[in-house]
Amino acid sequence: MREFPYEFEARKPILFYPEPVERIAGDFLEIGPGRGDFIMALAEQYPDKRVVGIELARKRYYKLIPRIEKRGITNITLLRAAAQIAIPRHCVAESFERIYVLFPDPWPKDRHAPHRLLNADFLTLLAGLLKDDGYFFFATDYRPYAEWVVENLNEVPLMAKLGNPFTIQADIADYFPSFFEQKWREEGREILYVRCRRVRPDEPSSR
Repeated sequence: MREFPYEFEARKPILFYPEPVERIAGDFLEIGPGRGDFIMALAEQYPDKRVVGIELARKRYYKLIPRIEKRGITNITLLRAAAQIAIPRHCVAESFERIYVLFPDPWPKDRHAPHRLLNADFLTLLAGLLKDDGYFFFATDYRPYAEWVVENLNEVPLMAKLGNPFTIQADIADYFPSFFEQKWREEGREILYVRCRRVRPDEPSSR
């Protein structure tokens, strides 16, 4: 099976909006903002916070920029890159209060599983971005993927799950359902949510 193509992605230039930033120390991070429904709502609710979005798809990245500008939002920083590449290069450790990964591609076929984003190594990377008592939030409409992520979280000592193992939408801080989530709910799809807290190094995580 093919692993995530680090060398291929590493050769691509990272794009920035509104301007290049060598080191990013934000407050909130969303990986895969897509249409931008959630990240824009979050930025508008907290105009004094720096909200960072990392989007892999070039077309989505370029479509998101005029939407941000049309709404006059000035506290969003966007990167067009693979998060696995951009985070180690540009994000400051232990600087984020919250990280959101909402409805990433679940890569449901077995042969595509290595492409999944939220493996244990990547979750460990995210834990390193959070401040002590910071939060990681995840949502998906694909139960096997949700269960796989929960298993991987068990391998990350700094992440303490707050749920058994899933939580409810109301526990996702400042949650704003996207257009597609609302559509999926109307279709009767099950939506699963995970909430974790970054524990202090001397505090045991719950399992």
